[in-house]
Amino acid sequence: MDLSEKQQDALDQAHKHGGKLIRWNQGGFWTYPEAIPEEEESLSDASELAWSCTTNTIFALVRRGYMIMDDWKHCSLAEDFYTEDARKGENA
Repeated sequence: MDLSEKQQDALDQAHKHGGKLIRWNQGGFWTYPEAIPEEEESLSDASELAWSCTTNTIFALVRRGYMIMDDWKHCSLAEDFYTEDARKGENA
């Protein structure tokens, strides 16, 4: 199953940051905790985060089994799928 560039980027970012992503409270974006500055209120939009992806990207990865929704604000890698084959889009 081929992944889009954005989906692969989200998997890579989650992998780099402890296998977890969080929902940024200001909108339909997901990021890793360290990407949100301490003064979160100072952010006006997601472009100011160090990295983010859309909710659609996360939901697509959940539907495909690459990520697991822990709750509405946290998701985790389904580690069985984070292999070199999955990263190349060869693991369906």
